[in-house]
Amino acid sequence: GSGNNNWVAVDGGAYEAQIITPAINGITLPAISILFATLIGNTFSGLRERQQDIRTALNREAGEIRVLQSMAEAFPTPWAGAQERLRSYLIQYTSRVIAESQQGVDFNSLEACAGDSEINGVLLQINQLVLENEKRRKNQDDNDTNVNEIASIPELHLVECYNSLARLNAQRTLRISALQSTFPPLHFTILSVLAGSICLAFLMETNQDLLIFLNALQLKILWSMLVGTFSALGVVCYDLVDPFRGSYQISKTVNQLYTIRSALRASVRMATNYNNND
Repeated sequence: GSGNNNWVAVDGGAYEAQIITPAINGITLPAISILFATLIGNTFSGLRERQQDIRTALNREAGEIRVLQSMAEAFPTPWAGAQERLRSYLIQYTSRVIAESQQGVDFNSLEACAGDSEINGVLLQINQLVLENEKRRKNQDDNDTNVNEIASIPELHLVECYNSLARLNAQRTLRISALQSTFPPLHFTILSVLAGSICLAFLMETNQDLLIFLNALQLKILWSMLVGTFSALGVVCYDLVDPFRGSYQISKTVNQLYTIRSALRASVRMATNYNNND
């Protein structure tokens, strides 16, 4: 009857769609899309740059460890004890870097000063070498002058050890800072909410009887593309958060540290065998 309020849209909801579409496409959806695109772009670039910084710091740390190793190998024979202690500290430090560069490590628990025990140990050994060298220089007027000159370590050699150790400490600080410089969970929650809002806007615009009747297959394809795109973005974010996991991982950079540690251990074994034979 005329008092019945249950009206049926004979146009399949086209009039309602015409009214709500300007509000969605003109204001809401562009604002959400621009914000989402900006945040996701900054997220990808920030995480990728973080990975590159960590890779660079690891390579430089490995280089400085090699320098200190070569310096220790060049010590004269009377300094075999110092050689052994330096190798031991370098092995410990290399093992620490390897342990910090594994998948699933809680980067926020890492501390830049955690490697101070090994670095301070190397520094202590170098300081002792400098003091001993000074004593030898003061005794050059003795009858055993030539022996003292042969047994002493060149000053430039020790200066390079100091410089290499300072660079190693600086690179460690940069690497730990980069590992801890990630986005908080709230950042990814906001991205998820924005992506969900875009999906909701799509459902609102396509929730018309006329559209569903005429283009059901096309709408399903578009919906699958939209969900698939956001899912792919989420996977890439998850991959980049941990630099030692997934397709973007930089774990291959850590492989050189295993080689360095093996070389240091081999030097220790050779020195031990040499001392036993003597």
